[in-house]
Amino acid sequence: MDIKEIEHLAELSKLEFSQEELQSFSKEFEQLVEFADVVKNSSETGDINYTTVDMKDLREDIPKQSMDVEKLLQNTPKVSNQSIVVPRIVE
Repeated sequence: MDIKEIEHLAELSKLEFSQEELQSFSKEFEQLVEFADVVKNSSETGDINYTTVDMKDLREDIPKQSMDVEKLLQNTPKVSNQSIVVPRIVE
């Protein structure tokens, strides 16, 4: 992974790094990719189909109340209409 790609990811993540840190990250990302390739090439998966789900192993999906609402809200700092009120973070 080159420094331009790391700078782009940092910008998307709202993170700032020095040039020294970017150089270090570049080397670390390369090592991670190399390790992932080693794991990928050494794994014997045989004929496993990972997208198959045996439906008989799934429980029936029945909605039910999992927790008493009053008990859930008792430790929250601010409640309105049985909902937790949190500070707005997006303008």
